[in-house]
Amino acid sequence: MNRHRTPLLIGLLSAGLLVAGCGGGAAPSEAPAALSTPPTTAAQQPTEQTSSSEAGEVARCTSSTVQASVGTTLGDNQKDTTIVWRNTSDAPCTMTGFGGVDLRGPDDPQFGPSYSLPRAGEEPTAVVVKPGGTAHTVITWLPGDSWTPTDIVVTAPDETTSTTLKWDQGPVSRQDGATRPGTYIHPVAPGSV
Repeated sequence: MNRHRTPLLIGLLSAGLLVAGCGGGAAPSEAPAALSTPPTTAAQQPTEQTSSSEAGEVARCTSSTVQASVGTTLGDNQKDTTIVWRNTSDAPCTMTGFGGVDLRGPDDPQFGPSYSLPRAGEEPTAVVVKPGGTAHTVITWLPGDSWTPTDIVVTAPDETTSTTLKWDQGPVSRQDGATRPGTYIHPVAPGSV
């Protein structure tokens, strides 16, 4: 009887060692970083973003050091239009936050002539913009059929001086005061799209 138990005991010990060897050793020290902004369909140019400690040493971008322009528009049902901020100074500057975006057009009977866009729920990060370099703000918006803005008024983060640009993207669905609007602005991001 002892002869029948020995192979069984060896088999059980081997199986135990095999299972122990296949165990999941130590877990990775850190999980992969999550995306800080929603993915976009357009490829972004190389970024000029630096760490927060480096950004703290660089002066803030002002309305006299950055020039705004309307960039590309992508999407069908919900569109993304970029506002490009170009550093026109001889020194790097830092942009952090959302800035302001107002669409202006004809007087809407319910909402008036101006639509101040709400902010997305994303956390802004500091972006260092080198001389001649760019940063951008994405405006996500829903096309409409009854209100067509003529201008877009943009203000860089932490600034009070605005720039008025022509809006030629078509009608926008007004959602002033909506709790979950389909039109909103994202924080400043590096580069341009």
